[in-house]
Amino acid sequence: MSRLAVLGGTPVRQDRDWPRWPQYDTATEQEVVAAIRSRRWAISWPSDGTQARERRFAEQWAAYNEVPYCVSLDHGSSALLVALEALDIGPGDEVIVPTMTWVAPVTAVLRVGALPVLVDVDPETGCITADTVRSGLSPHTRAVILVHHAATVADLDGILEVTEQAGAALVEDCAQAHGARWRGRNVGTHGAVGVFSFQNGKVLAAGEGGAVITSDEQIYRKVQQLRADSRRYPDADVPAGEMELVEDGEVMGANYCMSELSAAVLLDQLPRLDEQHQHREKIAVNLEKGLAELGDFGAIPVPPEADRRSIYEYGITFREGTFGSVPATRVAEAISAELGMPWYPPDPPLNRSLMLRPHTKRRFAQIWSEEGRRRATGREFPGAERFCASTLLCHHGALLGNSADVEDILSALAKVRDHHDQL
Repeated sequence: MSRLAVLGGTPVRQDRDWPRWPQYDTATEQEVVAAIRSRRWAISWPSDGTQARERRFAEQWAAYNEVPYCVSLDHGSSALLVALEALDIGPGDEVIVPTMTWVAPVTAVLRVGALPVLVDVDPETGCITADTVRSGLSPHTRAVILVHHAATVADLDGILEVTEQAGAALVEDCAQAHGARWRGRNVGTHGAVGVFSFQNGKVLAAGEGGAVITSDEQIYRKVQQLRADSRRYPDADVPAGEMELVEDGEVMGANYCMSELSAAVLLDQLPRLDEQHQHREKIAVNLEKGLAELGDFGAIPVPPEADRRSIYEYGITFREGTFGSVPATRVAEAISAELGMPWYPPDPPLNRSLMLRPHTKRRFAQIWSEEGRRRATGREFPGAERFCASTLLCHHGALLGNSADVEDILSALAKVRDHHDQL
């Protein structure tokens, strides 16, 4: 067992599958079949006399997060765009975005005509902090997009203090944090808006989908119209044969409506979410006990104010020198080979990501001028670089198993650590 599997040795885990994601059963199938048989596959189709599934899900997701309003959308990326439009962010404005995130928040800022300003993150959590937000402020800052990253919650107290002093709106990107809580309230409810993705890998998944939640009625009215070609829900029940969207025109919109088929999946999946949270948390706690016994390793820390974490990607941190000078990418390959499942370092920070390419589109030429590019990315990001170099991630599905899975993960970490000289 001493020869690493990545070099042809015997892997730690053999002949046992990992839990598969997404999870579904006959009830899921029945919900989707019912949506298909209704022949109403989109809200922009005459009603059958019942409330549209996407609207039903929006109401249930609002209730889950204990806010009055939610609007369903087709993607999390659309939700970010619409949230910024609802806050009237546009040309001449700046929006602070963490460099340690997917490209979608930056793309959304560019698409509304504003300039994204990347800021560094905490090297242990991968989240922005009050200090890093403060470092990116200017008289043009109109909003801050806070991303609750991987398996933790950003410092909402500190960041809210900074945004309130600066007069900037806080947009909580909760694509990786469904159901996480801060001081007894779900994330997504502390800022002006909370934005979610229901992409295939998320802890609440529909293949694709998104949502915006808010406690502000005016934002809610705008978001409805921004995602449905200037239409919104009517104020009264809709009889069969009539449309469940009415033309309003308070603000010009586009079409980002959620499919009724995606909504059917979400209506089935939402009641399962908390039980899955509890299971992942139990496995994570057991794993963290083992990591402490191994030494050298830990987990992405969770602030004490976070009453509950939502584990999208479980993150294991390691001390400098644990694997000698072997880069995290090679360590991840070795652990993946031992376990038969993907482990990986975080994506490169956006300041050096291949996906951040505004110069390839003429529509961004004025925003992404030489001056704009320097303002957006022209600084060092040591926290993000340290986070990437000392963190290994896996998908949350790995925590839906049992204690034997924990033992395999610990054994693989120990084996690669003890034999990293082979790499």
